[in-house]
Amino acid sequence: MTEPKRPFDLALTEQIEAIAIAIAMALVLKFFIIEAYQIPSGSMQPTILGAPEAKGGLITSGAFRGIKDRVLADKLCTLLRPPRRWEVMIFRFPLDERRLYVKRIVGLPDEILSIDGGDIWVKSNEADEFAIARKPDHINDSVLKEVFPVTGDGIDIARWFKRDGDGLTLSASQATFAADAGELVLRKPVVDDFFDGYDPDWQIPATTQHLTSHAVADVDVEATVRLDEGAEALRITLRSDEGDLIATIPRAGGDMQASIELTAGVTGNVNLNQDPSPYRVLWEADRSIAADSDVAVQLRNVDHRIVLWVDGSEWARIDDDVLGKRRSRPVRSDIRFAIPGGGSLSALNIKRDIFYLPSAPHRTSPGKWAIPEDHFFALGDNTQGSLDSRNWKTLTYVVGDDEYVGFDFMGSKADSNPRQLPGDQILFSDIHGDETTMARTSIDESSTEDAPYIHKRYLLGKATAVFWPIFKPFRWKFIR
Repeated sequence: MTEPKRPFDLALTEQIEAIAIAIAMALVLKFFIIEAYQIPSGSMQPTILGAPEAKGGLITSGAFRGIKDRVLADKLCTLLRPPRRWEVMIFRFPLDERRLYVKRIVGLPDEILSIDGGDIWVKSNEADEFAIARKPDHINDSVLKEVFPVTGDGIDIARWFKRDGDGLTLSASQATFAADAGELVLRKPVVDDFFDGYDPDWQIPATTQHLTSHAVADVDVEATVRLDEGAEALRITLRSDEGDLIATIPRAGGDMQASIELTAGVTGNVNLNQDPSPYRVLWEADRSIAADSDVAVQLRNVDHRIVLWVDGSEWARIDDDVLGKRRSRPVRSDIRFAIPGGGSLSALNIKRDIFYLPSAPHRTSPGKWAIPEDHFFALGDNTQGSLDSRNWKTLTYVVGDDEYVGFDFMGSKADSNPRQLPGDQILFSDIHGDETTMARTSIDESSTEDAPYIHKRYLLGKATAVFWPIFKPFRWKFIR
């Protein structure tokens, strides 16, 4: 027996219902759960790409031009909870509501925030001491920038390092230490080079790099070490303006203990009023590594937190605040390796932290901010070329009984506010995006005011993943 055919109008109704449900679900997804956005600027480079050319006075060409990442934003999280520090958020720009911005949240409501020595410092009230805002491991894994190009398993050791003493044999892939060898020393300090962390496939040639003026001592060092039978230990020295951080990893069967110590070295420069004896052993343990076997070692000193991993196992984690803030313009960041008794290093890689600047180049900022209730403070990962909370200002014009408030921005001719028009006229856009043409002679009063905060009502969602482009270059990745 065959099933009777349904009337045409019933089948049509079912199709319309299915389409309506699909549209409703898409709208629910778009407005309440997840939405896609195109990144409009380079403020989060290299974490997220969004500018047709690099910022900061750097001219670029090649495949990078025109790359604009598309990201997915989790809108549900903003409905369920406030943003957490270090999360990347998409929001409507408070000073021009037509624009969408993406930045990393670094300051929370009712905090006082300061940017010093390349780091973020916060406190709850004026009576408290500032404490460093430390990034979790998974955030550091995302934002730490490779300092030197990696080819194969590591950097070109012979190119970027030199010998301090005899007994060292260097090649691109390996440094071999004789029993009485000297130290393997970085040729030049680690600095906040604009292009650290940029993939060479993006083909970005630098014509100027005048922004690279701060030594960055917050570094992460990874290497594969092999100790000879007669070796004493691997010794890694991270040298900064404040002194030497020395990690010692001994050979099994020897007399030494594993340790991390802070010494004055040749550059120790601390405020002794803060602690009369800052240089000391920070950690010691009865641990060692076997000889004649390859061992992966990773030492990270970022945000006054020292972490040592050996073969993926965490040996030490030390939160050390005794040195206080780094200098505002540090000059030394050296890395040294030694293997007394002989051995080798390979698969070497070096990364550095973002050195946050208190203001973008050619702009001024107060350097310290008291964040109001329900407001947030945000920075771009591209600290040298990001227009972010450090420098947002409103511009107010009073014309007769009318007041116009907008974003004070001296950019290119096309996007500056106000824009100069012929005949001494200007075009001014207010915070709602409404444009007004006025004669300069008609302005009775003008003023600017710092406006660095984002009210929670402007938050649209947490950036979770880059989903496009996937061809030339492949950019799919999660955002941390």
